[in-house]
Amino acid sequence: MAARIGKAFNGLLSILILMLLVRAIAEVGWHQVVAVIPASLLFWLLFVGSYLLPPITEWFIYRHWWKLDRRAIGIFLRMRVMNDALFSYSGHTYLLVWAARHFGIQFDPKAPPKRMLGRGDGPGIDPAESPFAAVKDMAITSGLAGNFATLILLLLALSMDGASILSAALDRRTQNILLWSFVALIVLNVGILAFRSKIMSLSTKANLFAFGWHLFRVLAAQALLVASWAVALPGISFNTWFLLGALRMVIMRLPVPNKEILFAAIAVSLTEDASTEIAALMAAQGALQLLFHVASWVAASAITGPADRKR
Repeated sequence: MAARIGKAFNGLLSILILMLLVRAIAEVGWHQVVAVIPASLLFWLLFVGSYLLPPITEWFIYRHWWKLDRRAIGIFLRMRVMNDALFSYSGHTYLLVWAARHFGIQFDPKAPPKRMLGRGDGPGIDPAESPFAAVKDMAITSGLAGNFATLILLLLALSMDGASILSAALDRRTQNILLWSFVALIVLNVGILAFRSKIMSLSTKANLFAFGWHLFRVLAAQALLVASWAVALPGISFNTWFLLGALRMVIMRLPVPNKEILFAAIAVSLTEDASTEIAALMAAQGALQLLFHVASWVAASAITGPADRKR
């Protein structure tokens, strides 16, 4: 009975995701997209790399703990699509449900409650024994790595005359929103680090392992994406692309709606003479993301069947 319910849920979830993506794709002006996207092989290699690197890195980290095979990459492709197409951390919820089923974990209402947060003064929980602890700490270390990388790139961008460019392109209100929103994120990260023994459940070694690979994932994926922009529009200076890349990372981490629209508006303000080309490129890459989401979901559904069974 439970297996049938699980299959029905997976089927309904797939239909929902694909319907949302197809609806978004139908609203795209594909004539404009085709006109903007370059035919360069290098562009496509960079763009595909920036898309696939996050789920592959997530798979690599969990494989270190859970001994997953290569077919399990489909689980992390689904996770990436859900986080982008639905809402933040919906993919992590899906991963937690999948892991509980994969490891045969069942809820026993008569069992004494287990510690859900923090490792206290102990060595930490084994991620292979507690999917909840692994997924929770991975989400936290991913956020910490992303914010740390964003701070580093933003400081570098501002040191490369980025501050004067921002002052000229953005009004004071927008600058204040970006500044204080990012400050709030930094304060939150400091709080997590200060109370890590009460929040983080895995060992320090396990969390440092995850943090290192998350930091690599964030920086490498961002570098590949910005490089694809530079290949598509080579006439724009490196400093401008670097600043845009840093700002995109800041905006994507802010608790504000319509992040892509906000980033596109800022990108247009920063590039002046090339604003039309920049706006078209940002819109085109957003449309390509939708296509890649559909392809990833279909591919994941095709390859995860054998990997989705219990151990």
